[in-house]
Amino acid sequence: MPLASLLTKRRPRIWLLAVVLGMGLAGNTLATHGNPQGKGPRVGVLVSDLRNPFFAYIARAVESTLNQEGRGAAQITVVSSGFDPQRQDEQFKEMIRQRVQLVIVTPVDSTSLHVRVAEARAAGIKVVAVDALVQGADAAVVTDSRAAGKLACEHLVRTLGGKGEVGIIDGPPNTAAVGRVKGCREALGAAPGVRVVPIALGGGATKDGGVEQMTRLLAHHPKLSGVFAINDLCGIGAEMAARVAGRRDLVITAMDGSPEVVQRLQDPATLIAGSATQSPTLMGQQAAEIGLKLLAGQTPPQRVLLLPSKLVTRENVGGYEGW
Repeated sequence: MPLASLLTKRRPRIWLLAVVLGMGLAGNTLATHGNPQGKGPRVGVLVSDLRNPFFAYIARAVESTLNQEGRGAAQITVVSSGFDPQRQDEQFKEMIRQRVQLVIVTPVDSTSLHVRVAEARAAGIKVVAVDALVQGADAAVVTDSRAAGKLACEHLVRTLGGKGEVGIIDGPPNTAAVGRVKGCREALGAAPGVRVVPIALGGGATKDGGVEQMTRLLAHHPKLSGVFAINDLCGIGAEMAARVAGRRDLVITAMDGSPEVVQRLQDPATLIAGSATQSPTLMGQQAAEIGLKLLAGQTPPQRVLLLPSKLVTRENVGGYEGW
C-alpha cells in the first residue's frame, strides 16, 4: 500500500514521529515531524513489512484507534523491518531508547525477540504482540493459525479429490507460520491419498519468495498436484511460477483473505482455490485497545486474544466482506 494511502484521513493533531518503509534506522535517531506538543501516549509500532498490505492495514488500524476523538494525540512511531529479524531487533532497541510507553509489534522471529521484550518491560514499557506470539509480551492478538492452516489444507484436499503430491511453502520463524504449517499437516495427514513432498521450503511470506520456491518445487517434483502457501502473497507468487512453467492443473491454497487474492478468486482461470481469512484491521484495533488498557493499569481478561478464521473460496468469494 502506498505511503499516501496509509496516512490518509489523519486528524491534524496526530504526531507521527517516523514511518520507515523497509529500511533500517539511520544511526540512533528517528526523523521527526508533526506536533511535538501531543499529550497522548508515546507508542512504537513495529511491523514486519509495510510493503505487505496486511501489515499496512494493522498499522493504520492501530493509529486510527489510538487517535479516536477524545483520546488525545498519540505520539506514534511506525517502523518496518522488511521481514529482517535483526533489523526488527535494532528497531525495538531504538524504541526502548526513545522511552516509548507502549510497543505494538508483529514479530518476525518469535524465538529471538523475547530478549528485547524483557528489556522493554524492565523499563516500564508495555508490549502487545500482533499476528504472532512472543515470550514475555503483556498481551497478544493473533488469528488461530493452526485452525486456519487446517481450514486451508482441508479445502486443498477436497479440491484435489483426496489424492496427489502436495508441497508446503512456509514463512518466517514465528508462531503464526509454525501454527499454519502444523494445522495444514494435520489436514494433509488425515488424507491417505495425499503425499507431502519431502522438501523444506521457506518463501519468506513474499510474492518473490513464492515464485522462487514454487519454481524449486516443480523442479524437484514434476508430478506436484497442490501447494499450501503460508500467506496470500506467497500463494500468488506460487501461482505466477506455475503459470510460467505451463502448469494449469495445480491447486493452491493460502492464508489472509487479502484484497489481491479476492481478485484472483474471481478469475475462473485462477489456480488459487481458497484462502483462510484474517482481519488485520480488527487485529490492529484490538491491539491498540488492549495497549491503552495496559497503560491505564488494567489487566486484559485474557493474555492472548485468539481470533477465528473463515475460508474464502472461488464459490463463496462474492459474499466475503474482506478487510
